[in-house]
Amino acid sequence: MDQSTTQHPRHSERKEEHRKIGELLLDKGKLRRDQLEHALKMQESMGGLIGGVLVELGLISDSDLTETLAESMGLEMIDLNRIGVVDPDAAHFIPESIARRHKLIGIRFDRSKPERKTPDRIVVAMSDPSDFMALDSIRASTNMEPVAAVATRAQIADALQTAYLESPLSLEEAVGELKDFKVETSSELGDADDFQRLKSEAGLAPVVRFVNSMLFEAARMKASDIHIEPQEHHLRCRFRIDGELRVVAPPPKELQNAIVSRIKIISALDISERRLPQDGRLKIRFLGRNIDVRVSTMPTVYGEKVVLRLLDQSGTTLNLDDLGFEEDVVTSMRRIITAPHGIVLLCGPTGCGKSTTLYSFLRELNTTNVNIVTVEDPVEYRVEGINQTHVKSKIGLTFANCLRTILRQDPDVVMVGEIRDLETLEVSVRASLTGHLVFSTLHTNTAISAVTRMTNMGLQPYLISATLNAILSQRLVRKVCKACAKPEPLQPLAREALERCLGQTVDFEVMQRVGCPECGYTGYKGRLAVNELFEPSDEVREMISHGIEEMKLVEAARADGMKFLIDNAWRKLKAGVTTVEEVLSLGFQKAEDAASLTRAHKQGSTEEVVFETEDQEGQTLDFDANPPG
Repeated sequence: MDQSTTQHPRHSERKEEHRKIGELLLDKGKLRRDQLEHALKMQESMGGLIGGVLVELGLISDSDLTETLAESMGLEMIDLNRIGVVDPDAAHFIPESIARRHKLIGIRFDRSKPERKTPDRIVVAMSDPSDFMALDSIRASTNMEPVAAVATRAQIADALQTAYLESPLSLEEAVGELKDFKVETSSELGDADDFQRLKSEAGLAPVVRFVNSMLFEAARMKASDIHIEPQEHHLRCRFRIDGELRVVAPPPKELQNAIVSRIKIISALDISERRLPQDGRLKIRFLGRNIDVRVSTMPTVYGEKVVLRLLDQSGTTLNLDDLGFEEDVVTSMRRIITAPHGIVLLCGPTGCGKSTTLYSFLRELNTTNVNIVTVEDPVEYRVEGINQTHVKSKIGLTFANCLRTILRQDPDVVMVGEIRDLETLEVSVRASLTGHLVFSTLHTNTAISAVTRMTNMGLQPYLISATLNAILSQRLVRKVCKACAKPEPLQPLAREALERCLGQTVDFEVMQRVGCPECGYTGYKGRLAVNELFEPSDEVREMISHGIEEMKLVEAARADGMKFLIDNAWRKLKAGVTTVEEVLSLGFQKAEDAASLTRAHKQGSTEEVVFETEDQEGQTLDFDANPPG
């Protein structure tokens, strides 16, 4: 039997390999049997392999599929995001047409025998290593034996963009163009020809290139928000990355109105209206990712401030295992969200990941035999198989009114984006009492304080006791960069103060951020959740029904075995996945300890921005087809 036959299965064998993937995902707990059966039915109409279908339906994440493929086929799993993984010579050795058609990239050369003087093999990162046609094409075009490794589709798309496309205009280069570009400015906002002038300036090539480059760079850096802020003598531009605002190359102050007008044009806003706030939206396609951009403008004393929130639609593919929760919390949440009725609440400040966690709940339950309906303001992520409704307060379509209609739509699971008033709370409680499972959010600092909030809103304590299944409170902390972080002993004063804050002994070294090219010299890369789960026992429910005080409820929950945010933060610190300053950012320290801790660890800014939009639909910018510059 020749080598190609032994290494590359025929098409039927390839499909059989992917059927095995489904079984492996079941064994690993990444998938349920009914979800697999649903995907197999959808495969008949969608075509393709079952692994890709599962990802497209949002039933598993790209990383789930990649990890399982690597494990099942005994292949190397490659993280293409790490610096130096891709050898540019190896990438360009494979013809671009083959690489793009089969979604693969050469990453390094190899030798079949150590004594060989020249390489005779090329290691190839693929999302589907069972694609024998791709491997045959590489063999024929390179005269080398391909060795398959596995990487996610998103990482391969990113690597292909870097390897084969001419580099798009960088933000710094776009700003450089603007500095050499002059426009006439008007001192009066109400000039008769102001509209035409702004429209003309917004369409000028350097302005267009700057806005496109800014959006491209923000998407590349995985920023959640872009802030364009007029100051008295300059224009400031900042990206929010991993929860922190970072200043980027600013455009000239005199082009402020032209840049704002360009953003308004592509997000379908009125460029002549600068006295009132406006809300709009546009879309970006970047490296295969669909990103929804919410645009909010607000007049300030120095001109219009613009904030663009980037919502990566791939966020809906996350499951509970990907959120950074401990295994015991994941197990408890899976049990809680499969209850037939009741209310499950998520709590925390704006930007703490509540929406991502809520969508992971819905993803777990999203099957053909479950009717899931959501009411949101706005709909952040669009999910196949889920009925989603956008609140429109201007025409009377409020959370409460929408919820009443939903209850006549035979729902099994209802997700209410946020409980803001007593009316919405009462309708949600009524839904849970009539056999529906309700998910929602409250803006409270802790899980226990959510009970107090509902009481203060006017809900009777006995109704809370009867309907509440669980409350999950969470925060996000930045993860240390694995490439550069190093352990470091705490100074005695800082250790003593930290132990008082956490109420735990800190008898271990803590991780200290350093900074390297891989993390943009911040010392951090990515974020994870710090959480607490309140699941009331029968005894605690009895206390709630009698209107127990919050502090007594905290004591009862702790006696019942509940672990609080502060306990989870200590576990994260001990595991070496975050730093002291990130734990301190959660606000546990007492006033008398703040000075000692701040001297040891500088704490960053955590400005929050809340978006409530009545959106206008704008343009779609496809950076895959047309990179800026």
